[in-house]
Amino acid sequence: MTRDEWLGALGLGADEVPTRVVLEGSWWQRERNAQRLALLDDVRELAFPELHLGRHGDEVVLYSCAYGAPRAVEPVHVFGQIGTRLVVQIGSCGALQAGVATGDIVLPETATIGEGASQYYGGVGASTATSSLVDAAEDAFVRRGFRVHRGLHVTTSALLAQPPELVRAWHDAGHLAVDMETSAVFSAAAWFGMQAVSLLFVWDELLAGRSWLDPFPVEEKAAQERANAALMEVALELPAGRRDAAPTGAPAQLASAPPRDGNEGCR
Repeated sequence: MTRDEWLGALGLGADEVPTRVVLEGSWWQRERNAQRLALLDDVRELAFPELHLGRHGDEVVLYSCAYGAPRAVEPVHVFGQIGTRLVVQIGSCGALQAGVATGDIVLPETATIGEGASQYYGGVGASTATSSLVDAAEDAFVRRGFRVHRGLHVTTSALLAQPPELVRAWHDAGHLAVDMETSAVFSAAAWFGMQAVSLLFVWDELLAGRSWLDPFPVEEKAAQERANAALMEVALELPAGRRDAAPTGAPAQLASAPPRDGNEGCR
């Protein structure tokens, strides 16, 4: 589809193209929509579900709660084609290193691709954040009193298929944390010449040996809530920057469907 076709399908005027897209990977869509959209003015849902347009000051912003890599790349694809400059991924992650604790902030600089969506946007092996935005995000979280970790990260497509030997392999490879969207968002953003950053708070410490059904102590729940509340604030505070040049040969529209693999399900 062309830019004009997307604008028409979305019900957007040419002057309503968002400067930034904020994506969030979460099960708790209703709660996250209420929490995040409260920070925007003049919010409306576009013609496609879960694409919420609003304003933050003078800036047009798009927020979407999109869980998992296949869903997260869709807003990046659409808004990358129509001219959005920046995508910010927010959400939670599981810590993979000692000293990365519940309630801390993880800022992936390089994300190992363990999902199946990146390959369709030229992603091979790993994808990367925009370094200046990682710097700006670190400054913003440190000012708010958070402990921040930045570096190597991994994205997977299977939340419930993380056996101890896989978690240990991720740890041994030096990954700080694991999530479900970041590497795919970085790959798709690069394909469309967009700047990208991921702001994650640590939900759990995967080396602690507890089940994901185990209750958290009161102090850890408080740390989770405080960190989660800061994500959208920082996402809206980061400089929007500029669009980078799209990779050579990156088409506005794929001429033919890429080969399928077995890593991703269908809608």
